[in-house]
Amino acid sequence: MDLQNFTLFGMIKDQMSWASKRQQVLSRNLANSDTPRFLPSDIKPLDFKKTIADVTMPQVAVTDPNHLAGTPVASSRLRAEKVRSPEEIKPDGNGVTLEDQVMKVGETKGKFDMAANLYQKHITLLKLATGGGR
Repeated sequence: MDLQNFTLFGMIKDQMSWASKRQQVLSRNLANSDTPRFLPSDIKPLDFKKTIADVTMPQVAVTDPNHLAGTPVASSRLRAEKVRSPEEIKPDGNGVTLEDQVMKVGETKGKFDMAANLYQKHITLLKLATGGGR
């Protein structure tokens, strides 16, 4: 049984992947907090409405071998983007504010933990529904 076939599990996986990637970006920001001219990066948050639209969009059926099947476009939503806040840039050009980065790390950990808890709860529900949780 592939859990990726369930929309909810796919969304939870996306949230956990987003949180993991964001932690990598934030840790790089913290590691370079003393590097001259280093500007912090961040990841765009996941857009729940867009995720739902992607899941509920009807798929086009290829009814003839001469029809083009089309290919899905690779998602770039987990791309790191430079954060520019000119009022917080140090004289050496470094834009990392430790307090902001640590706050973002805590927020991201909370989102990852929430997704992991949802995953665990839904696995337990599936086990109970199939009679395997007794």
